[in-house]
This record gives sequence, C-alpha cells and structure tokens, in this order.
Amino acid sequence: MNETSLVIGSALPVRNPRGAATHLRIREVAASLFFELGFSPVTMEEIAQAAGIRRSTLYLHFRDKEEILAEISDDFTRKLRPVVDRLPGPDPTHGELAAWVDDMADFVSSERAATEILVSLSHLPMVHPAALAFGHELTRMMAGRLAAFRRALQPGQPLAFAWAISTLDSLGWALCHHARAPDSDVARCRLSVATELLDRFVREDFQTGPI
Repeated sequence: MNETSLVIGSALPVRNPRGAATHLRIREVAASLFFELGFSPVTMEEIAQAAGIRRSTLYLHFRDKEEILAEISDDFTRKLRPVVDRLPGPDPTHGELAAWVDDMADFVSSERAATEILVSLSHLPMVHPAALAFGHELTRMMAGRLAAFRRALQPGQPLAFAWAISTLDSLGWALCHHARAPDSDVARCRLSVATELLDRFVREDFQTGPI
C-alpha cells in the first residue's frame, strides 16, 4: 500500500492517517494550552509533553508555535464562515440580528478555546499576525453579508470603520463572556447590548452622533 501525502495547514506534509491524527492532536493540545496559559508562556516542549510525543516528532509537523497558532486561526475561520453566511443581509431586522447572535453564541460555546485565543491576542498592544489576519477575514466576511460593513470599508469612512471595528470588538467579548458563563444574567445582558450596537451600526444610526 502506497503512502499518500496529506497537507494539513502546515507547510510540512503529513504522510499517513496516523500522522494526520498526530497533527490534529498537536493542534488541539496546543489550543488548550494557549487557552489555559496564554500564548506567550507556552513552549514547544510543553506542547510536545502534553501531546505525549517527542519534541522531534512535534517539529516534523510544525516549525514553531506561531505556525500552530496560524493553523488554529485558519481552522477556526473555516468553521466560522458558514455561520457568518447565515447572517441575513444586506439590511437585517433587529430580530434577525438577535437570532444570528444566538447562533454565534452556540458556535462560540463549541469553539471556546480558539475564540478566546484570537479575541485576546487581537487586543494586545502588538496584535499577533494570526489574530490580525483573522480580524481582517472576519471584517471581509461581514462585509459580504451587510451593506453597512461594505460601506465602512470604503476609503474616506473613518467613523464608519471605527464603528465597524468597535461593534465586532463588543460582540467578540460578549460572546466569550457568554461562553464562560451562559447562565449568567450579566452574560446575557452583554449579548443584548452587543446586538443593540450591531443593530445600530447596521442602521448607520451612529451618523447622528456618539452613543
């Protein structure tokens, strides 16, 4: 039986089903460590130990933890795209937005680690490239569904663009908070506030002045 080369996100090939399973386990273990400890403190040695493999095996799959994070981001973006595609557009009602935010809350609950890693890294003074790439892709996905986001990405729209980014920031943190404590009244209220901000942005109500 001939081996079939599989490329799974990394620039390095994984050559058999067992290798593919190891590759996936490394990514999942790394995501758990990044989520629990933060991205910066985690070392490749700790990832190898947690995955139950030798460090040499780890380096057959990933050159460094930056490459692991990039693949986590790519995988998360791939899973998120169909959720964003379910967002009614181009000018959804408040009820439609609220239903979609609930849909997002379910998704984030199932992808909590990757969500919190990317949201947290996107708010560092020096935004991590993987988080920055995710943010750009999310903005493009939203622009593909909502007219207000498309207009905000046009040149010469600094206020609209600032609202777009701030709206996504508010939604991201509200979703993370809800995933941590789904039964909390505060968590539910934060989702409601994020929905109100999204609705106001979609209606471009911000043009009348600050909140």
